[in-house]
Amino acid sequence: MPLFGYGSANAGPAPSTPFAVGVRQYNWTRGTRQVTTFVYYPAVGTPGGNPITNAPVASGVFPICEYTHGSGASPQRALAHIRPLAAAGFIVPAPVFTNASIGDTYNGNLPRDVSEAITRTIALNTGSDPLAGHINTAAVGVSGYSMGGMTTHALLTAYPDSRIKAAVPISCVDMGTPSSMVKANVMFIHGDRDATCPYSSARQAYSELPPTKAFLTFIGADHSGTSWGTTNTVAIRTWLDWMRWSLYGDLAARDRLPADAASSYSRWEFVAGTEVPPARYEAETAPAVCQGTIDSNHSGFSGTGFCNGTNAIGAYSQVTANATAAGTATLAIRFANGAETRPADLIVNGTTVATVSFENTGAWTTWSTRTLTAALNAGSNTVRLAPTTAAGLPNIDFIEVS
Repeated sequence: MPLFGYGSANAGPAPSTPFAVGVRQYNWTRGTRQVTTFVYYPAVGTPGGNPITNAPVASGVFPICEYTHGSGASPQRALAHIRPLAAAGFIVPAPVFTNASIGDTYNGNLPRDVSEAITRTIALNTGSDPLAGHINTAAVGVSGYSMGGMTTHALLTAYPDSRIKAAVPISCVDMGTPSSMVKANVMFIHGDRDATCPYSSARQAYSELPPTKAFLTFIGADHSGTSWGTTNTVAIRTWLDWMRWSLYGDLAARDRLPADAASSYSRWEFVAGTEVPPARYEAETAPAVCQGTIDSNHSGFSGTGFCNGTNAIGAYSQVTANATAAGTATLAIRFANGAETRPADLIVNGTTVATVSFENTGAWTTWSTRTLTAALNAGSNTVRLAPTTAAGLPNIDFIEVS
């Protein structure tokens, strides 16, 4: 099995202990449509208990895992699903669709509303909102039950959102042909006696999707039974494993999946993807070279720290990357910049191949990724970022090569 599936966004180390849960209300709109959204998040405080309105945000940078409730329900009535996600270290936007119908999923209104809620949540990461600097905008997951499960699947098919890296449709029906725009790890949860959203339809949806994918079947469960029930720890722990692996790159969570999905009333299926994961080169780890200091004072970085380069023209951050064959490679540079835009030359094997403009990300704790392409030789290659102004480089976390 490959180390990562399609959707692994590598957000950094997953939290090892649970958080208290906070919630903030946002009265967003999409055109004339109201998209009121409750955003649940890891909060300062004692874990457990009900979400605390406007609680201080916990330290850290967290992936997004949107949740869509079922028909006639609400985020507040779906806390058995939402609260574990937020407590585990996810930002959980949960739109309110109290008056929506199944038809609003088929006609695209609910999938588009969810995409709008994701867009608005990402936008919270900059500016004065309390969540600013705490959202990993590159790590986006979606999930939902029944009508929400259908909406989740629609975001992978008929109304695709290319930002999605992980999805968990619960008790859904097939919403169409998978879109090539979306590359995500997808796990279905369903009862095999579901008469409302037939099990056979979800199985069809599963068969159509490319790997990486999984199916957690609850044997003998109906639409409102153990496939999603509030006391079903098998469903919750497997769901959390899936999102931790897909959005944090938590390999321990991936390895727990078969055991956590196992019970006398469940069946686990998993099909691994064949994509080769990108190779990550940490800016703070030899043989990388940082002309500056290796720091760890700004949260959200991967590995053990980041390169804080000297503020001078040419003071570089460099990694040594290996390629199995000569050709064009994709370089993903993760950086944070709490100051002015900082331009730099991208120098590969001694040749300047591009000039990169690293914009302000809003804060030194707000990490972003710049994607470029460059020709690499077979074997070892030096990939260097050299600032072109005395402002120096942004903080460099790592460079991924694929």
